[in-house]
Amino acid sequence: MSQTIFADKKIFVLSLVAAATTVIAGIMHLMMVQMSIAHDFGEGILFLVGGALQVFWVLPTVKQWGRVWQIIGIVGTIVFVALWFGTHMNNFTGGSQGGHMPGGPPPGNMSQGGHPQGNMSGMHFPRGPPPKGIASIPQIEYFQFAFIGLYAALSRMMSRNKKQQTKLSDDDKKFREEMK
Repeated sequence: MSQTIFADKKIFVLSLVAAATTVIAGIMHLMMVQMSIAHDFGEGILFLVGGALQVFWVLPTVKQWGRVWQIIGIVGTIVFVALWFGTHMNNFTGGSQGGHMPGGPPPGNMSQGGHPQGNMSGMHFPRGPPPKGIASIPQIEYFQFAFIGLYAALSRMMSRNKKQQTKLSDDDKKFREEMK
């Protein structure tokens, strides 16, 4: 019995940590909407919908809605990460530009990532060559990686816990039948 309570506490804590990673990534995506929508409407809508879904995903994560919701959350986040990697693959292969911008370069002092370069006044200052390889992965992607790993671990722990509770319940039924 105490093992189940301990497992439930671990599951609850892991649920909170996984929820925190997805809500942080969702808020970061929502913060990118305004700058993105100005130079690429489709990208802005993607960040708006994706960010809102990530913020919403706190509910299925914390309330442990079940296997289908877990699969949707993990696959959805994988798709979101894959979209980013698909549009930024040249950062890993040594390409000269960062990111895929179908409409051409962004206006004004916007970098390829949708964030202003330089200081707040819009003045540029040398920052060296753009990062390549793993250094080019933004923080938001690490939160999404963390969510995928944590949510997958949470799913597995919940499945094991459910099997253990079912086994205990079956053993209890057998014991009661034997006592009759």
